[in-house]
Amino acid sequence: MKTNHVTGSNSTTTNTRDRKAPIALVAIDPGIANLGLATFEGRKLTDYTVKTIPQRPLVRSRLLLLQEILERYLDEKHPSKIALEKTNFSSSTHNGLLVLVYYKILAIARHKRIEVSEYSPITVRKAVCGNGHATKRDVMKILVSRYPELRVFSGSDRRYKERHFYNLFDAVAVGLAHLKRRS
Repeated sequence: MKTNHVTGSNSTTTNTRDRKAPIALVAIDPGIANLGLATFEGRKLTDYTVKTIPQRPLVRSRLLLLQEILERYLDEKHPSKIALEKTNFSSSTHNGLLVLVYYKILAIARHKRIEVSEYSPITVRKAVCGNGHATKRDVMKILVSRYPELRVFSGSDRRYKERHFYNLFDAVAVGLAHLKRRS
């Protein structure tokens, strides 16, 4: 089986596995500009990606793009469960948009009748690193040691690339936290 790593909302993933076999879990790191997604079959990481949500002047347009991107991914993967990182609920405009994205993801899952388990960032970091106050870089190092194929995304000479791929690592971490809690 081939692991795919794709970035961008206009790209497609290809997977050599039978599309009819259900995938146990899709893990999601919600974001306004980037959506981290990771797919697990059992404890095996089979797919990981960051989908970019192009900026639009209207919030409604961005949410529709998010819906299109996520529905396409879920239709391709056919998950029985979603692990979702909870957002930080505060009153800033940025977080307000993130809360809308978060609730849009929940609505899509409910519409598709996919069970959702939600995890706070502290719970995820504690499950992955043993420390709820670990940094994103700490989480990344642990995940690279567990999934060596992710190493290519861990070192970047550009800060924007590093932030972009943190979405991927966050999604993988959410999935791993879910698997650890379920076992």
